[in-house]
Amino acid sequence: MNIEHMKNIAKEKMNKEIAFLFDKLTTGSEVRATLFAFFLVDLFSIDEYRFYLELIRQAEKF
Repeated sequence: MNIEHMKNIAKEKMNKEIAFLFDKLTTGSEVRATLFAFFLVDLFSIDEYRFYLELIRQAEKF
């Protein structure tokens, strides 16, 4: 498994987590913790991190 494959898995996971947040099956704190963990191990760039943070904020308002 290479780094690009791992990044794709992380993106799929975040998309699922945000969908769960829209459906109120998880909390914003849990989704942000997952996002931060992926960011710390360099699976997301700072731009991707900010993008997902904005999606989380939108999902929480929904």
